[in-house]
Amino acid sequence: MEKLTFDRLIGIGIVLIVFANALTFLLHAGILVNAAWVLYGGLCILHPVCLERWKNSNREKSALLGVRLAGVLCVAIGLLTRFAV
Repeated sequence: MEKLTFDRLIGIGIVLIVFANALTFLLHAGILVNAAWVLYGGLCILHPVCLERWKNSNREKSALLGVRLAGVLCVAIGLLTRFAV
């Protein structure tokens, strides 16, 4: 398996949310979108990555904190919103 980079992390999020939305409309189960948001947020919290140009610089810690905060926001979206179809 290839190393997870910032671009791949964003791509995984987009694919996960789009796939969950498609399944939600097909199966009429709104909980799938919520689960996708929580999964993506958990991935951002557990394995944060930043841009390569920010590695080994004074911005790396703040960038990783920003990715973790974005993950917390994604989890909050998944838990607090109700995507009823």
